[in-house]
Amino acid sequence: MISRFTHMLSELLDKRIEDIPQATRERATWMVADTMFSSCFGFAAPELQGYLARVGVPQKDEKHSIPVLGTGLYTTKEHAAMLYGTAIVSNELDEGNQFAKGHPAAHMLAPILITAWEEKATGMEILRAFVIGYEVASRLAYASNMNDEMHPHGTWGNVGGAVAAGLLMKKDKQAIVEAALLAASLPIATSWEAAVTGMTVRNLYTGVGSFLALQAWTFQEAGFCSSEHVVEHLWGTILSKGIRYELFESDLWAPPLLDKNYFKLYPSCRFSHSAIDALLALQKEERLDASQIASAKVETYSLAARLNDPNPVNALSAKFSIPFLLSAILHGHSLYDSFAGEIFSDRSVRELAQRIEVTEDPEMTAMLPNKRAARVTVTDHQGVTYRAFVDAASGNYDQPFPREELLGKFASMLAVCVCSGDQTNEIIDQALALPDVNDFGEWLERLAASTGKRGAGSQ
Repeated sequence: MISRFTHMLSELLDKRIEDIPQATRERATWMVADTMFSSCFGFAAPELQGYLARVGVPQKDEKHSIPVLGTGLYTTKEHAAMLYGTAIVSNELDEGNQFAKGHPAAHMLAPILITAWEEKATGMEILRAFVIGYEVASRLAYASNMNDEMHPHGTWGNVGGAVAAGLLMKKDKQAIVEAALLAASLPIATSWEAAVTGMTVRNLYTGVGSFLALQAWTFQEAGFCSSEHVVEHLWGTILSKGIRYELFESDLWAPPLLDKNYFKLYPSCRFSHSAIDALLALQKEERLDASQIASAKVETYSLAARLNDPNPVNALSAKFSIPFLLSAILHGHSLYDSFAGEIFSDRSVRELAQRIEVTEDPEMTAMLPNKRAARVTVTDHQGVTYRAFVDAASGNYDQPFPREELLGKFASMLAVCVCSGDQTNEIIDQALALPDVNDFGEWLERLAASTGKRGAGSQ
């Protein structure tokens, strides 16, 4: 029986690439591509451009050796960890896992990318590290069920990132356990409020967490150590209300939790997606127009019910506002165009958002973590009500997007840094060929050259 985190970790470290089902490898390949392209898109954010202007250089040198995809720049290992981790989550398009209650892959990419670059890893070595690191992080998150007032970025994901890096460095099992315990000792003290109030430090959480995942190896190699009981103490009493130890073991590798991830097409907090899906289903049936609507009500699970502020102050807080998101959709706007400029400040969008109520339905909360449900009820000016219900958001492992929709998402994210459609298709093909890569460094250089039209400070 697995009675402790380290026992689970030890079992997972014994998994070889041959132990990873082919379907899991394929899913992991798409997840790496999705996360990598999310970073390309994220580097266009103003604060990331400002950061790059300070730490990026146009020519590779001994110190600045890590390419920053989509920018034509290079940076140091330390800044690359923070840049990639931050960029991935900046547009709310990165994958996630409802059992982990967060975004594991966002914490895997930078430690894997940087270490694989240094170690000249193969694609198969990367996939093994990604799958095992993802499982470690997700299981820690699932079992500890961190306090809801904390934001998950920069916390349990750091541990998976450290494990993945150790696997790529071909460290022995004892060393990886030691580094994992060090990473488990160094979560950031995060705040959920940062997200809903639009404070972009929330994005930095993942960047700093990625940095700490790599630093865990510097600390381990220097001789620092942490207690085997750190998970039980820190994660079981301080960061949560108690660990459910059986979740370290329940269905372990049957299948890997990576197989239960979700992909995102809507650029907003995942907790808003069930409400969005319900509204879109309603619109498809009734063709509702914003001018017809007197009010709307969203009933959903507890975590989503917190996204109830109708007055977002900036792009990030708007991505965490169900009233704003639904109002923008009811006005016929694409969410991709709704977080800046005229649509963001549109008076009609803002007024309707004030009339959209978001409340918790305890029965839907009780369905967690397996189902994330929402019911949307719209009332028009004649008093007629329209209602739609979904028990889970689209893109979930049991409601997967068609391959073509994910390819379209990849192309859209790459549009900020690639000139032509043909070039975009070539880059996507290269990314999805990761299992066949023999030298990750050469592969990454090719991708960097193909996506390098945008430098820091460009528009």
